Amino acid sequence: MSEIIEKKQPFLEHLLELRSCLIRAFFGWLVASIVVYLYTDTILEFLINPLRPYLTGEPKVYFKTLPEVFSNQIKLAVILGFILGSPYIIYQLWKFIAPGLYPHEKRWLKSALILSSFSFLAGALTAFYLFLPFILKFLYSFGEQFLTFKPYLKEYINFLLKILLLFGLFFQIPSVILLIYKLELVSLQQLKNFRPYAIVLSFVIASIATAGFDPLNQILLALPLTALYEISIILIKISNLRR
Repeated sequence: MSEIIEKKQPFLEHLLELRSCLIRAFFGWLVASIVVYLYTDTILEFLINPLRPYLTGEPKVYFKTLPEVFSNQIKLAVILGFILGSPYIIYQLWKFIAPGLYPHEKRWLKSALILSSFSFLAGALTAFYLFLPFILKFLYSFGEQFLTFKPYLKEYINFLLKILLLFGLFFQIPSVILLIYKLELVSLQQLKNFRPYAIVLSFVIASIATAGFDPLNQILLALPLTALYEISIILIKISNLRR
């Protein structure tokens, strides 16, 4: 009976520690979301800037219903708060996992989590400053000669946040692949051999992300995925050279 109690105690301690880490992560997310919400007017104006070259007549973005602006402000605060607070959230995850790892596993996982937290931010920034202007210009070119573009806030914010989240997740690929390589779960040659399947998988993921058969969006999303897989292989080669 005492042995059962002794086994249950560490399990309960782990559950309590997990709960504490999740609570701290949640409050970190909440604080970041509140900070974002306090500046949502400025943030909305900033996020709409990429649209301004394509606004004809009155340079405005429209909304259909009265609660729409407020609901989009809340949505921005929650999602951008998560992106802003992702380093702290990942740190809490590390605090829970680290005690159960071997020293070499701890070293590589710590490096991967640090890289992962800033990769998410880097992915979101890349999407906003590089991918978004390109895709807006490309898509607008199909209708500019005979159609009038009238953007609505809800559709644009949904489109923008989807791109930011997707690129934030896509930029995790090098961190994950580098970690599983360092933990000796795969070899460099296996990663090279998997390259053709990675390309196909990139298009499958892009198809799921675009929620349907949209060849243009699939290609535009699959290309960064494929490039990030290649970057992962290059990073592994660099780490081997340094070693």
